[in-house]
Amino acid sequence: MNASHPSAVWTTESNPGTQAMWCVLGLVVGAFMVYVSRSPGLERVTSLSALLLGCLVVVVAMVTLVKGGKQVISNDPRRRLVEIQTHSRFGSQKRVIPFRQIVRVELGEHGDREGGSISYHVLLILKDGKEVALFVGAFDGIWDRQAMDTRRARLVEYLQTR
Repeated sequence: MNASHPSAVWTTESNPGTQAMWCVLGLVVGAFMVYVSRSPGLERVTSLSALLLGCLVVVVAMVTLVKGGKQVISNDPRRRLVEIQTHSRFGSQKRVIPFRQIVRVELGEHGDREGGSISYHVLLILKDGKEVALFVGAFDGIWDRQAMDTRRARLVEYLQTR
């Protein structure tokens, strides 16, 4: 193996603390929407919409908080695969993607460029046309394009090892 190519497994874990923080924020925002929906000055449709949306936000935040979880992404140049492990209080899942199945690696975006916040992730394009997003959610650096592009470039370097 060429000395300029990586040989060690590169592992990145999601941040459960960040995930918990977003869940608590969701609980607060949802509860606030439910509270505001009870205001007497709102039209019936607006009040019902705020109540239902607030309840939905609270339920999603509670389920995510109770479920917990962590995602671990490992890139192994020796075994030539990307391994995605998802752990929660209710079980674990594992997905293995051999390097030979990956056609391209791109930088993906979520969000709205017009006044919204954009989060970034690494996107694997597979031979069968499917896309697999890596580093989505509670990973450090999702708001930093350069940091995520560095991860993308590092993965490309791993894919080029022989």
